[in-house]
Amino acid sequence: MKEIAVKEDWDDWPTLDQLDKLSRKADGLFHYATTALQWIEQQIDNIGRPYREKVFDEFAQSGIGQLEDLYKLILGAFDDPKQNTDTRKEQQLGFQHVVGTILVLEKPLTIHQIIALLGDISRDDFDVIKFLRRLRSVLIPGTTASFEEATPQIHKSFRDYIMGVHAPAEFRILTGHAHMVTARSCMEVIVKAGIKPDPEEQDAVEQYSVKHWYQHLRKAVEEGATLEDKGMQKVFEQMAEDRVVNVWKGNSWQVFIDVAATGWGLLKVRTKHETES
Repeated sequence: MKEIAVKEDWDDWPTLDQLDKLSRKADGLFHYATTALQWIEQQIDNIGRPYREKVFDEFAQSGIGQLEDLYKLILGAFDDPKQNTDTRKEQQLGFQHVVGTILVLEKPLTIHQIIALLGDISRDDFDVIKFLRRLRSVLIPGTTASFEEATPQIHKSFRDYIMGVHAPAEFRILTGHAHMVTARSCMEVIVKAGIKPDPEEQDAVEQYSVKHWYQHLRKAVEEGATLEDKGMQKVFEQMAEDRVVNVWKGNSWQVFIDVAATGWGLLKVRTKHETES
């Protein structure tokens, strides 16, 4: 809190009463305190002096030591009811795409690498960089690394909350869908990498995509996701082009196993739907 006060040149903030209020809210839980402080600093960076009293008023609305209430407060900052319906929907879909990808990654990636992986998201629809900065209080609490070089460290309590029934429906992450959109992102990266003359020039994101795209695809179908997505159908066609096949064919045997299992799973789902019809 002193660091925030010095940065803003506020020698009368916070008061002892405000510090005591935050301390009682944390109720001995360190993760609550660090997440809350990250969020307070972020709101003050975004809004400035008008928020130095309001942040404590908002904490007063949540239960003592309840991370779920804190997470709900943080997520509420992303849902602006004043936005028109289309913009609000795009923001909610962007949230699910980005957070879902981070939650299902097969290995940790830095913020910089995650942004590169999510290159298939149009910045005209959703600004991934700005979003990740706004959500850094729950993505990388307490980190001392530079933002883009930091690796998200999502606390288990937030992971459980955002994937559970208590999260607001518009923010709840369904892992099957998350694996599907992550598979598509990986495939988009591979298609772009296919333009390169030498696969050995692949960077970390391309290597991740080549190694894990088919695993995400299989897990997506195993968890009930479908391929009813024109973007996914198009990228499948591109994956079959010779210049692109050369990028991922090194894992051909495992690819065959997982893609065959995926196709079989989709066939069973389709047969079930036809039978029900």
